[in-house]
Amino acid sequence: MAQEELIEERDYLNAQVIDMHRALRSLAEKLEQLDLHNQRIEACTDPELKLVMASQRDATRKHIAMLLEWVRRRDPKLDKEMKDALFKAGPIAAQYHYE
Repeated sequence: MAQEELIEERDYLNAQVIDMHRALRSLAEKLEQLDLHNQRIEACTDPELKLVMASQRDATRKHIAMLLEWVRRRDPKLDKEMKDALFKAGPIAAQYHYE
């Protein structure tokens, strides 16, 4: 991992923080890939190529889900926020009492 990717000196970070950094960077990259896949599929005019690219996009979605789950299992506060926020009906912001 390149030093430039870390904000703090590597010597001051434990292995868990560095692994979390790796996971979060990978998650950000996969989210960007999902956006790129969606745009390319939408713009593509060849039906067969669309199917190939859709398969790539779907694999990217699985990777995003796995990375999110890995992060959730290792960050108890994020785990709580996700359990409070995800898979609920109704307006998203309403559950946080925003006005």
